[in-house]
Amino acid sequence: MIKEQTTEDAMRRPFETLYQKYDAWYDGEPGRSLFAIESLALRESFLFRPSMGLEIGVGSGRFAEALGVRYGLDPAVNPLKVARRRGVKCVSGDGTSLPFLSGVFDTCLLIVTLCFAREPHAILRETFRVLRPGGQVLLGMVLKESPWGVAYQALASKGHPFYSLARFYERGEVVSGLEGADFSSIEIYSTLFQPYGKPTYDLEAPVAGYHRDAGFTVFRAVRPGK
Repeated sequence: MIKEQTTEDAMRRPFETLYQKYDAWYDGEPGRSLFAIESLALRESFLFRPSMGLEIGVGSGRFAEALGVRYGLDPAVNPLKVARRRGVKCVSGDGTSLPFLSGVFDTCLLIVTLCFAREPHAILRETFRVLRPGGQVLLGMVLKESPWGVAYQALASKGHPFYSLARFYERGEVVSGLEGADFSSIEIYSTLFQPYGKPTYDLEAPVAGYHRDAGFTVFRAVRPGK
């Protein structure tokens, strides 16, 4: 089962103060090429293209902009200034109590959001609520057992400002969390089979299924109904 995380203020602080540095990382390498790999995997994992999409944990809005997700929410206020400049309609808020009506969205996107969530189960339940029946949720995850997850946990042990606050999950925990929130039709897609630590990365197409040696894993699930 997915475990609860540390205090909300502690989770939010580095994203408020280091957001410009975090966002700028994607402008150079290896951030640029890693972003291309991860965004391709998410795009190829969509069951359908979003027409009314929400990214929970939108941050500076890079993924939302690239994937055509129109709306974003994040508890950190400062990164939303950047997201709005990218054309994302944003609100500051808590993923455990989304300020939206039920059944509004056809797509919800959470990219490593659960790793920094104090109450991941509550976020998944709220995600289920705001999706329409037949709507899709996509989780972008760096899994605990993957080579990249192992590398990030090593950085966390040395006090990395972001990874030291994260909790990395195993595949079974993520599937259990989705099932516990009543999602169904869970599919997994894997990418980033290149080793951690390269200065730049070649573009990779995602492959269907779970692969332990993949650095980035996408879980897609559906809210049942029509």
